[in-house]
Amino acid sequence: MNYQNKKHNKPKYAFSLLYHKLEDEDLRILNEKRMKNLQRLLNEKELLKNIKEPLNLDDVTFFQNINKFPIVLVDFWAPWCGPCRMMSPIIDQIGKDYQGKLVVGKLNVDESPLIARQFGIASIPTLILFKSGQAIDKIVGSVSKNKINEMVKNHLD
Repeated sequence: MNYQNKKHNKPKYAFSLLYHKLEDEDLRILNEKRMKNLQRLLNEKELLKNIKEPLNLDDVTFFQNINKFPIVLVDFWAPWCGPCRMMSPIIDQIGKDYQGKLVVGKLNVDESPLIARQFGIASIPTLILFKSGQAIDKIVGSVSKNKINEMVKNHLD
Protein backbone atom coordinates (compact mmCIF):
# COMPACT_ATOMS: atom_id res chain seq x y z
CA MET A 1 0.00 0.00 0.00
CA ASN A 2 2.86 2.39 0.69
CA TYR A 3 4.21 1.64 -2.72
CA GLN A 4 0.88 2.55 -4.32
CA ASN A 5 0.70 5.82 -2.41
CA LYS A 6 4.20 6.75 -3.53
CA LYS A 7 3.33 5.75 -7.07
CA HIS A 8 0.12 7.73 -6.78
CA ASN A 9 1.96 10.77 -5.41
CA LYS A 10 4.51 10.75 -8.21
CA PRO A 11 2.17 12.31 -10.78
CA LYS A 12 1.06 14.83 -8.17
CA TYR A 13 4.68 15.75 -7.55
CA ALA A 14 5.38 15.99 -11.29
CA PHE A 15 2.30 18.16 -11.71
CA SER A 16 3.48 20.33 -8.82
CA LEU A 17 6.88 20.80 -10.48
CA LEU A 18 5.20 21.67 -13.77
CA TYR A 19 2.86 24.07 -11.97
CA HIS A 20 5.75 25.79 -10.21
CA LYS A 21 7.68 25.97 -13.47
CA LEU A 22 4.69 27.65 -15.15
CA GLU A 23 4.23 29.91 -12.14
CA ASP A 24 7.90 30.92 -12.33
CA GLU A 25 7.56 31.63 -16.06
CA ASP A 26 4.45 33.73 -15.43
CA LEU A 27 6.30 35.69 -12.75
CA ARG A 28 9.23 36.23 -15.08
CA ILE A 29 6.90 37.55 -17.81
CA LEU A 30 5.11 39.83 -15.32
CA ASN A 31 8.44 41.15 -14.02
CA GLU A 32 9.62 41.85 -17.57
CA LYS A 33 6.41 43.78 -18.29
CA ARG A 34 6.78 45.75 -15.07
CA MET A 35 10.41 46.56 -15.84
CA LYS A 36 9.52 47.74 -19.35
CA ASN A 37 6.72 49.90 -17.94
CA LEU A 38 9.04 51.40 -15.31
CA GLN A 39 11.67 52.07 -17.98
CA ARG A 40 9.04 53.79 -20.16
CA LEU A 41 7.95 55.95 -17.22
CA LEU A 42 11.55 56.88 -16.42
CA ASN A 43 12.17 57.78 -20.06
CA GLU A 44 9.02 59.94 -20.12
CA LYS A 45 10.08 61.74 -16.94
CA GLU A 46 13.57 62.35 -18.33
CA LEU A 47 12.05 63.65 -21.55
CA LEU A 48 9.73 65.95 -19.59
CA LYS A 49 12.57 67.29 -17.41
CA ASN A 50 14.48 68.40 -20.51
CA ILE A 51 11.62 70.58 -21.82
CA LYS A 52 12.16 74.04 -20.37
CA GLU A 53 10.28 76.23 -22.88
CA PRO A 54 6.90 75.85 -24.61
CA LEU A 55 6.99 73.84 -27.82
CA ASN A 56 6.07 75.68 -31.02
CA LEU A 57 3.54 73.39 -32.67
CA ASP A 58 2.24 73.45 -36.23
CA ASP A 59 0.22 71.29 -38.61
CA VAL A 60 3.26 69.05 -39.22
CA THR A 61 4.57 68.57 -35.65
CA PHE A 62 1.34 68.67 -33.66
CA PHE A 63 0.41 64.98 -33.49
CA GLN A 64 4.00 63.88 -33.17
CA ASN A 65 4.41 66.02 -30.05
CA ILE A 66 1.10 65.31 -28.33
CA ASN A 67 1.77 61.59 -28.76
CA LYS A 68 5.42 61.87 -27.70
CA PHE A 69 4.73 63.31 -24.24
CA PRO A 70 2.39 61.83 -21.63
CA ILE A 71 0.58 65.09 -20.87
CA VAL A 72 0.59 68.26 -22.99
CA LEU A 73 -1.20 71.57 -22.48
CA VAL A 74 -1.73 73.22 -25.88
CA ASP A 75 -2.41 76.93 -26.17
CA PHE A 76 -4.29 77.79 -29.39
CA TRP A 77 -3.50 81.47 -29.99
CA ALA A 78 -2.81 84.19 -32.58
CA PRO A 79 -0.45 87.19 -32.47
CA TRP A 80 -3.25 89.72 -33.10
CA CYS A 81 -5.32 88.38 -30.16
CA GLY A 82 -5.06 90.66 -27.10
CA PRO A 83 -6.33 88.09 -24.57
CA CYS A 84 -3.89 85.53 -26.04
CA ARG A 85 -0.96 87.88 -25.49
CA MET A 86 -2.22 88.56 -21.97
CA MET A 87 -2.42 84.80 -21.22
CA SER A 88 0.95 83.94 -22.74
CA PRO A 89 3.11 84.67 -19.65
CA ILE A 90 0.66 82.78 -17.44
CA ILE A 91 0.82 79.73 -19.69
CA ASP A 92 4.63 79.96 -19.83
CA GLN A 93 4.67 80.03 -16.01
CA ILE A 94 2.39 76.97 -15.86
CA GLY A 95 4.99 75.14 -17.97
CA LYS A 96 7.72 76.14 -15.51
CA ASP A 97 5.59 75.29 -12.47
CA TYR A 98 4.89 71.79 -13.79
CA GLN A 99 8.27 71.16 -15.42
CA GLY A 100 8.94 67.42 -15.36
CA LYS A 101 5.21 66.65 -15.20
CA LEU A 102 3.70 68.55 -18.12
CA VAL A 103 4.76 70.00 -21.46
CA VAL A 104 3.26 73.23 -22.78
CA GLY A 105 2.81 73.66 -26.51
CA LYS A 106 1.67 76.70 -28.47
CA LEU A 107 -0.12 76.55 -31.79
CA ASN A 108 -0.65 79.70 -33.85
CA VAL A 109 -4.11 79.19 -35.39
CA ASP A 110 -3.33 81.53 -38.30
CA GLU A 111 -0.27 79.47 -39.29
CA SER A 112 -1.85 76.08 -38.56
CA PRO A 113 -5.49 76.28 -39.57
CA LEU A 114 -5.87 72.52 -40.19
CA ILE A 115 -5.24 71.54 -36.58
CA ALA A 116 -7.33 74.46 -35.28
CA ARG A 117 -10.21 73.38 -37.52
CA GLN A 118 -9.82 69.72 -36.53
CA PHE A 119 -10.26 70.60 -32.85
CA GLY A 120 -13.10 73.04 -33.52
CA ILE A 121 -11.26 76.11 -32.31
CA ALA A 122 -13.75 78.95 -32.81
CA SER A 123 -12.52 81.30 -30.07
CA ILE A 124 -9.05 82.03 -28.82
CA PRO A 125 -7.31 81.69 -26.53
CA THR A 126 -8.28 78.04 -26.13
CA LEU A 127 -6.33 75.63 -23.96
CA ILE A 128 -6.67 71.90 -24.53
CA LEU A 129 -5.05 69.35 -22.24
CA PHE A 130 -3.91 66.14 -23.95
CA LYS A 131 -3.08 62.95 -22.12
CA SER A 132 -1.55 60.08 -24.08
CA GLY A 133 -2.47 61.89 -27.29
CA GLN A 134 -6.16 62.32 -26.40
CA ALA A 135 -7.90 65.62 -25.61
CA ILE A 136 -9.16 65.31 -22.04
CA ASP A 137 -10.03 68.86 -20.96
CA LYS A 138 -10.54 72.30 -22.46
CA ILE A 139 -10.71 75.94 -21.40
CA VAL A 140 -11.94 78.65 -23.77
CA GLY A 141 -11.19 82.31 -23.17
CA SER A 142 -8.98 84.29 -20.87
CA VAL A 143 -8.92 82.71 -17.41
CA SER A 144 -6.92 82.98 -14.21
CA LYS A 145 -3.79 80.98 -13.47
CA ASN A 146 -5.75 79.25 -10.69
CA LYS A 147 -8.33 77.96 -13.19
CA ILE A 148 -5.57 76.49 -15.39
CA ASN A 149 -3.83 75.01 -12.33
CA GLU A 150 -7.09 73.39 -11.27
CA MET A 151 -7.54 71.78 -14.70
CA VAL A 152 -3.95 70.49 -14.78
CA LYS A 153 -4.00 69.13 -11.21
CA ASN A 154 -7.22 67.21 -11.92
CA HIS A 155 -5.41 65.18 -14.60
CA LEU A 156 -1.92 64.67 -13.23
CA ASP A 157 -1.22 61.15 -11.94
